[in-house]
Formats: sequence, structure tokens, C-alpha cells
Amino acid sequence: MKKSIFYTIMISLVLVLAACNADDGQEDAQETGTDQVQEQEQPEQEPLEITDEERVDEETSVVSVNGQEVEGAKYNQIYTQIKTMMHQYGQDVSDTDLLKEQAISILVEQELINQEAEKKGIEVTEEEANEELETIKAETGDQFATILDQYQMDEEGFKNQLIDDLLTAKYMEQELDVEVTDKEVEEYYNQLKEQNGEIGEFEEVEQDIKSLLQEQKQSEQLQARINELREEAEVETLI
Repeated sequence: MKKSIFYTIMISLVLVLAACNADDGQEDAQETGTDQVQEQEQPEQEPLEITDEERVDEETSVVSVNGQEVEGAKYNQIYTQIKTMMHQYGQDVSDTDLLKEQAISILVEQELINQEAEKKGIEVTEEEANEELETIKAETGDQFATILDQYQMDEEGFKNQLIDDLLTAKYMEQELDVEVTDKEVEEYYNQLKEQNGEIGEFEEVEQDIKSLLQEQKQSEQLQARINELREEAEVETLI
């Protein structure tokens, strides 16, 4: 169940940030890889500021999902991550009401998955969370402290979010039935090869493509399941 070093951040934000980036050619970036993104010139950015007015008291309930209240500590963490990542991608972060709405949406979706996982008997143990945390720290080395500082997190907050993300991953693995056919892999490879003749031989990238397509299908199924849960849920925003 090991993921990339930014796994704990990206799982929580993938749905809302995918929507934010849809009009910016995200599909092209996924198809051509990260090298093209890195080669693009990034405009100089103003320093990011998150004011006291944008945060809420850590113990304040911000949203209720089926009677389960989510507190400000989680909200502040997600809000900061959204604003930081959007700022890094050069997106407008001046609409704090929109950022608030996105943060609450992520909190609701995560709580819905947590509740559904509990019904299915899916859980993440303290041992699993500690093991994953140590793996991430080993992979990132000295950069781990930089990551925490960049997203204004402490290690405890990082671990708490990691538990949510691992729970989501377990739920996806156990509850979402995904199949990727050889034909789909081959068709995707042919599309990539048309765009980039230096992609390599099919055998060299076959497994990577299959994993990518599987993750895409899982994300689509997860979003569909979340939409179903939202329709049945009682959600009340408290801030």
C-alpha cells in the first residue's frame, strides 16, 4: 500500500484540484508526463499569506456529517493545503469564500468515506500509520521538515491526515472493483506514442500504464460512490 511521498496530501485534494485544473489542460499534462510541466516557465509569485481571519478555532465544529462533527483543526489544515497548492500552480486564491467551500467539501467527502469504511469494518491501525509515516520520512529525508513547513503542518497533523488517506486507500482496494484490459493499455500506449515517439518500448511501460489506468478508474468509481453517499447524507455547514 506504499504510495509516493506526497500521497498524504494528494489523496485528500485530488478530486477538488482535478476540477480546478480541468480548464488548464490537465489531461495533456497527464499524458505527456511531468517533464513537460517542469520545463514550463513559472511566473514569479507573490508570497502566500493566510490570515487569522481565514482560520477558525481548532475546536470549533465546522461541518456536521450525519451527526458527526468535524472540527477546525482539520479544516485549517485542508484549507491551507488547498490555498498553498493552488498558489503554487499560479491559480487565483483571492476568493476566500470559494477556498472555504472547497475545504468543507473535502472534509465532507472524507468523513463520508470514513463512515462508510467503518460500516464495512475497514480500519487503519496505529501500527500501519506509524509504519507509513516512517516510510515517508525515510523517503523524503531532510525534505520532510520542509514539507511540513510548506503546508504549515506539524507531524501529528500530518499523521492524522495520513490515517484518513490510508483508510481511503483501503476502502478503494476492498470495495471498488476495477479491471483494466490489455486492449485499454495498448490503446493508451499508442496515444502516448503518437504524442511522444521517445516514450520507449511497450514492454517497458506496460505496467506503469496499467497502474495509471487502474488509479484513474478507481478515482472515478470513488467519486461516483461519494456522490451517492452525499445524496443520502445529512450535511450541515456550521461556519
